[in-house]
Amino acid sequence: MNSKDKILSQLFKAGYTEAKKVKLPTSLLWQPDLIFTKNSETYYVLLRSTNTILPSFLSRISNSSSKCNSLIIFEKKCSKTEENQIISFGISVGYFIQGKLTLKLRSQVKAVAKEAKKKLQVIDIFVSSKQGIKEREFVAGRIEALRKINRYPFNPPNLIEYDSFAINKLYKHIDTVLDSCDWIIIILEDNFSNPKIVRHEIHRAVKKLKHENIFMFVKSTKLCQQGWKRELDFIKALIPPSIKYLPFSDISDLEVTMTKAIHLRMSKIFKKQKIQTVN
Repeated sequence: MNSKDKILSQLFKAGYTEAKKVKLPTSLLWQPDLIFTKNSETYYVLLRSTNTILPSFLSRISNSSSKCNSLIIFEKKCSKTEENQIISFGISVGYFIQGKLTLKLRSQVKAVAKEAKKKLQVIDIFVSSKQGIKEREFVAGRIEALRKINRYPFNPPNLIEYDSFAINKLYKHIDTVLDSCDWIIIILEDNFSNPKIVRHEIHRAVKKLKHENIFMFVKSTKLCQQGWKRELDFIKALIPPSIKYLPFSDISDLEVTMTKAIHLRMSKIFKKQKIQTVN
């Protein structure tokens, strides 16, 4: 028997049933190696002979509908950090090691969301970037997608259209909106001309928000690093160094990096509030 057959054999003994003729949901963005059911729940399984998975593939699996129970079964043990990261993406983890199958099934998204609604306030998110760049609208859409898929308690993100305000009223409006937000997502890329407004938002955020709720993503080009040097030096000089900015190369990379950062932050919030995410 190969590993897949051995895994199925142990699932059968545990009361699971293989689903051979299930129509894959259109929202499922990957091809499962096997599908099984138990207690009216369907699980879509990816088998890995190693203990690694590409971050981009992990993001694709997590982007599947919240109705899909995704499970990755590894044949080698992941580190605790990697395991927690996968679970934070809303994905269950299993191991098939030395002939023994163990599962850590992620709690249903609906159940987690119900408990979160009782214990958490809605999170308001401010998006800081140059106006008119593609990354700005992408981030707003990604936040909305994470809200729908994972049922995170997010309000629609705050994007201020700078050209809608007279300059003498703009900064006051930024301060009012930013001060009412819980998180800020800062995007710095190659368009750095006249950076005064973004600079103001960064300084205001550092002063007003918990630094663990400041997410900063910087395009990994020499042009960007030089253009935003003043802002990056300000972040580096913080004592203690409480904000870590993350590099990205393109939109796809930004999606993976930002998704990972938000999932991990929500995982810490759930843990602190004793919100059960694993059965």
